[in-house]
Parts: sequence; C-alpha cells; structure tokens
Amino acid sequence: MGLAACGEVDESGTPVEISYLNNDETKLVKETHYLQGSDVKEMIVEVLTLLCCVPENRELKATIASGINVVNYSFDGEQVTVSLGEKYRDLSRTTEVLTRAAIVRSLTAIPEVNYVLITINGEPLTDGSGAPVGVMTADMFVDNAGTQMVESVSKVTLKLYFANEDGDGLIEINRELAHDADVSNVPMERLVIEQIISGPVNGESYPTVNPDTKILGVTVRDGVCHVDFDGTFMTPINNVSSDVTIYSIVNSLVELSNVNKVQISIDGSTGGKFRDKYDLTTVFERNLEIVE
Repeated sequence: MGLAACGEVDESGTPVEISYLNNDETKLVKETHYLQGSDVKEMIVEVLTLLCCVPENRELKATIASGINVVNYSFDGEQVTVSLGEKYRDLSRTTEVLTRAAIVRSLTAIPEVNYVLITINGEPLTDGSGAPVGVMTADMFVDNAGTQMVESVSKVTLKLYFANEDGDGLIEINRELAHDADVSNVPMERLVIEQIISGPVNGESYPTVNPDTKILGVTVRDGVCHVDFDGTFMTPINNVSSDVTIYSIVNSLVELSNVNKVQISIDGSTGGKFRDKYDLTTVFERNLEIVE
C-alpha cells in the first residue's frame, strides 16, 4: 500500500488526535494533526501515514513500527479494516495492546469512522488464546491513571479454592481481578486455572498445585471443561493431598456458569492415574465435602 510521505501538515485542515507510543513502550501520547483529505478515504490514508511516521517529538516513536507494513485498507460504512504485515505478530503483548489501541483511537478520530478491524495479511487478528479480537471501538481502551493504556472491560470476581494449613481440606476464597490488558482476552476457564497455579496471596490459605505447572490447553464442550497440564502437575506440593489438588481445580472451575464437570489430562493423555489414586478418564464433579 502506497502511503503519502511524512511531512509538515497544514493547520487549516480537520483536526484529529493521533496516538503514538513513548520510547519505553509503556503508554500512549496524543498529538493533534490536521488532515487535508476531502473525503473519509483520503483521511484514512493520512492517519495511517502519520501512524507510520516518526513524530517530531523525540520522546515518542512511530505507532506502526518494528518493520510492520500496512498491506492495505478498506472502508465500508462506519468501519475501517486495516491489514498489517506478518511482523505484527512479533510484538510483545504489552506493545501489541498499545499499538492496537493507538490504531483504533487514531482512526476513529476521523469523522464517520466508528469501528476498526485489524487483520494480519487478511487473516483475523487473534489474542493470546487464539480467539479473534474482532471489531474494535475507541471506548474499548481507557487510560489507566493517565499513564498506561489498557483494554477496558471491568473487574471480575472469581471464587477459588485453596488448601487449608494441613493440606487435607479446601478454603473458599473470593478474588477480584482487574479485567484489563492482562486478562481481558483470556477465557475465564483458563484465568481460573492460572490463578490456582499462581496460588493464594496474603497468607489467606495454601497452594494446591505446583507453581511450575504449565497449562497446555483448556476447552469447554457440552459443559465439560477439559484441562491439559504438563507432567509437572503430577508433582505434589507441600503436604497437599491428591483430593485437595484435584478439587481445588474442579470446584473452582464449576463455579463458572458454563462449566458443570471437569476432565484432566497430562501431556494430552487421559491414560494412567493421578498420583496412583484418580483414573484420568474420570470426569469430575463438584465436591463440597472437603470444603471447610
């Protein structure tokens, strides 16, 4: 896609705020530019050009940088679709969110543009879990304390189960998380498991799963959550019983409205047993008998 050259802008045009990344890639900074285009498509090209240009303010950097190219764009009704090159996939998670927010906010500053869809060489942009990001609006992103741009959704409260001091029972914990850039694109089932693995905070209870455990996959089908761990999951932590480890996961997941049962696999296999007690073909249901 051939974009107009970077250069000085006549201040008699249409004013828009263009978002740039700071050099540390920790926040976005807005600068006012004046568009000279006579129609929406010309303005879109101008905005994309500005996003690719290095700002005069040397504390800022181009938004679309790191070798990323704009392959093409289209405008249909109120929506701009921008296709970016493969290099976009190499961005770190934080930088990607900032870049995405900057593109969306800058393009929707154009009159008549309210929605933005980003693709990678025509393929849908996906989040860390592989789910399509979809069409975005400017209000999906907010400034956090005026410094850092994050994806804004809301706070979420999870009911989690961790071990008691003796490791033979569960304690129910309500944990509130900011549903922001760190978790907004993470399925709730995976978020629950990540929180169980990360363990309790503030001495409220005791961990149930080896913290080095890796999540290989999480899917939900017909109300059954299928969780695949690596082999580290088999390694006991402290004096926690097998029952407590299994049901800290099961009970926590079943608190979600779309999960009724849980099946656990290790390295993709449901063969064998968990610590010589539970057959991995078992589909587990909630067990409140061990909850204090």
